[in-house]
Amino acid sequence: MKPFQPAIASDQLDRAARDYRATGRVRIEPVLVAAEADALATSLGDEAPWTRVLNQGDKVWDLDRAGLESLGPERRAALVEAVHGQAREGFQFLYDSVRVSEEAAKRRERGLPVDRLLDALNSPAWLDVFRTLTGEPGIRMVDGQATRFLPGHFLTSHDDNVAGKNRVAAYILSLTPRWRIEWGGLLTFHDDAGDVDLALSPRFNAIHLLRVPQVHSVSSVAPFAGVPRVSVTGWLRR
Repeated sequence: MKPFQPAIASDQLDRAARDYRATGRVRIEPVLVAAEADALATSLGDEAPWTRVLNQGDKVWDLDRAGLESLGPERRAALVEAVHGQAREGFQFLYDSVRVSEEAAKRRERGLPVDRLLDALNSPAWLDVFRTLTGEPGIRMVDGQATRFLPGHFLTSHDDNVAGKNRVAAYILSLTPRWRIEWGGLLTFHDDAGDVDLALSPRFNAIHLLRVPQVHSVSSVAPFAGVPRVSVTGWLRR
């Protein structure tokens, strides 16, 4: 059997498809064989090639470990202060990422577990699952990255609707074995009145799908969070 194939029962898939079409969002668990989910989570520990990702308007910055250390404490503190300033009124994010190429050859060349996961998500088996869930037969590819939210990391409100990207839905595959609501890092959906319509805690080996466009955010991870909030995230695209 190929790695990372969907471990979703047919009746579970049917219920999830109905829920998604009614509300534009759904959480399904479990989605991977338990041992594979465990191994994938372990591979995304401190030794993974994480980079610090943040934006300044439309420009995105990636800083690897050496780049962060070269800034020194004062410049790192100034960077965080600037990020917080931009977050008060605008779209802002701050988290760690392991980027994954959209090109299958480059994924095979690097060969990390997260690369193999994206290969699987682009296989006929997973594409059929996503087409069934969303009711969109035109889904042709899945992109993605690993994300790690440490204390103080966040993602402000946005709807994922980017011209030319042809996004049908966003997905979040949660890979944190244990999480408490008090630790923050909640996937929150916003209503038209500016209230939180729904807030979901990351749950291990669960995948969340949300229709694009849909306003949502990830709340700030608390300074006392016991572990990083780790996921694989991306979009289903036509």
